[in-house]
Amino acid sequence: MKQIAFDLGASSGKVMLGEFDGTCLTTEVIHRFPNRQICVSDHLYWNFLGIYQNLTEGIRKGCAAAGGTPVSIGIDAYCNDFGLIGRNGDLITQVRCYRDLRMARNEAEIYRIMSKRELHFQNGNQNALFNTLIQLAAMRLEGDGFLLDQCETLLHIPDLLTYFLTGQRHSEYTLASVSQMFRWETSDWNPEILSRFEIPAKLLAPIIMPGTVAGEMTKATAEEIGVPRMKVTAVGGHDTASAVAALPTNEPHAAYISSGTWSLMGVEIPKPIINEQTYRYNIAIEGGVGGRYRMLKNVMGLWLIQECRLKYRKMGMEYEFAELVDLARREKSFVSLIDPDDEAFYMPGDMLRKIRDYCTGTGQPAPETPGQFIRVIEDSLALKYRWVMETLEKILGYRIESIYILGGGGKDTLLNQLTANACGRTVYVGPQEAALTGNFLMQLKAAGAIGNLEQGREVIARSTQIGVYEPQEQKAWDEAYEYFLTLLPRSE
Repeated sequence: MKQIAFDLGASSGKVMLGEFDGTCLTTEVIHRFPNRQICVSDHLYWNFLGIYQNLTEGIRKGCAAAGGTPVSIGIDAYCNDFGLIGRNGDLITQVRCYRDLRMARNEAEIYRIMSKRELHFQNGNQNALFNTLIQLAAMRLEGDGFLLDQCETLLHIPDLLTYFLTGQRHSEYTLASVSQMFRWETSDWNPEILSRFEIPAKLLAPIIMPGTVAGEMTKATAEEIGVPRMKVTAVGGHDTASAVAALPTNEPHAAYISSGTWSLMGVEIPKPIINEQTYRYNIAIEGGVGGRYRMLKNVMGLWLIQECRLKYRKMGMEYEFAELVDLARREKSFVSLIDPDDEAFYMPGDMLRKIRDYCTGTGQPAPETPGQFIRVIEDSLALKYRWVMETLEKILGYRIESIYILGGGGKDTLLNQLTANACGRTVYVGPQEAALTGNFLMQLKAAGAIGNLEQGREVIARSTQIGVYEPQEQKAWDEAYEYFLTLLPRSE
């Protein structure tokens, strides 16, 4: 059984061909492409039509590599960003990037409509400016509310790509669950939030569950691409949901880090937990696949290194990611530390200057060389993971026994070891293409090839080589952590 999976990240996209023989899953990346926000007059956009073009190119390559018609295709991407469909069925807005400044410009007014506290207790999502709800509220406040009134459907990026292929309009469950417009009690849209923010209910499509068929490629689209018609499966449309589906274990007290542009660290839980502690620490409750829920915290992640690479490139210094990690490996630990989630690091820009300013502003030596900058980032990320781990343990009331690093960030062997050191836990790494792998699992479920998520994870464990990192230098990391805590906001 062969299938195609499409995964869009905030810095790159991939298309993969997978084959399941009834026991193991084998995969091959058949198409890669860069993805980066585009700045136009201080607004940030995604090149959505370019993304669609790469999707169709990947489908063509996948069909050629399969030697026939794959059973299905599944699509996952980052959450929250969306397009609006007009009355004639056309995409009538450019797809804005979640880092656009319009949300920050209107933050105070938005939270006067409904406070952060009330929002959290309404749906359990983290309070973040990138949430779909906040983007829509900013549109209304900046005079673009007429688009919400006149358009027919809002579709998040994976759902929008599915619509382009099939003509079917659905909101996939894991994407809807992180929009800040969801209600856990009904597993549907939250009418109170929609009313308060003047968001027409008609704008939001019916919710479809992962592991079901979303539609079939239209005849016209198949002819345009030059491939046979095939089914499009609703997978965990939120890339983190797909990545967590690919955990190679059914261990109950394991934590995960979905490591990429963002580091999303959390645990799976059997039902939503929303209380004073989740509000205080801005812990998110999100929908997972297979009837699971994900409790997690966003950490800024490898975005910090990506932005450093971009700055060096502009300076005429070209570094591969692995080169920077090797340079960092030669530097001393704990010379300086940052809070990776400080708001100074959120927007694109000169990340070297931002890190330098943060260090001098907190009375620490400013890094100078590429290796020193990356070492500051990696030490700090590992220590922030420890803070998240301890916060989750406090809320859950049990000890997290192990940590699984999923996704492309697992290629950073230095950060893997530093995470084990900082957290004092065994760290397991893999699969590195976790979102794509979890994408395949939901396609296999829709096709009846596996019965449930537990069976799928057994397939992943058989099919994946897992790296193992044991904690080292515990005393030095404990001392560094005590200092790191002084850098965090008081609420943390």
